[in-house]
Amino acid sequence: MMQFRGLRYPTAEQNKVWFKRRKGIPPSKIASQMKVSRPYVSQAQRIAEGRIENLLRHTAQVSRIDLQHINAEYGIAIGDCPALDSTIYITYSSKMGVQTWYSHVGNCDGCDKKKECNELLTNLSSDWSISLPDGLPPTEKGIRLFDEIKEVLGWNDVE
Repeated sequence: MMQFRGLRYPTAEQNKVWFKRRKGIPPSKIASQMKVSRPYVSQAQRIAEGRIENLLRHTAQVSRIDLQHINAEYGIAIGDCPALDSTIYITYSSKMGVQTWYSHVGNCDGCDKKKECNELLTNLSSDWSISLPDGLPPTEKGIRLFDEIKEVLGWNDVE
């Protein structure tokens, strides 16, 4: 069993660097924009990705999720929950921290978490620059969003 001592979120500056690098902005441009050195940008990114990976792994461990893939650069992990026989997506976002999405089919109209689910999916789709059609229930939006994310990452082996 992994030990997670000193589990920490990235700082605001590290989050800024991490998100800009995730969007493909070169370190030299980030350094110029933030008025810091290029080595600072590299170090901030490295620390942020290390912390994000620890957060994703910790969430998987405490939720008893068997990880299949993890990518700290993009802040996402995918695994299986044997107890629920479900694929689980663990995401990190500088806006919302660590979140889990259980792949499922449900009756969203009768669920008191519908607004919360829509907010999560809207934020994730914005972070990933993926547009989702309006009017779909969260379960269907989730399927579309995570299918596109898996395609971007080349994780097509995950159902």
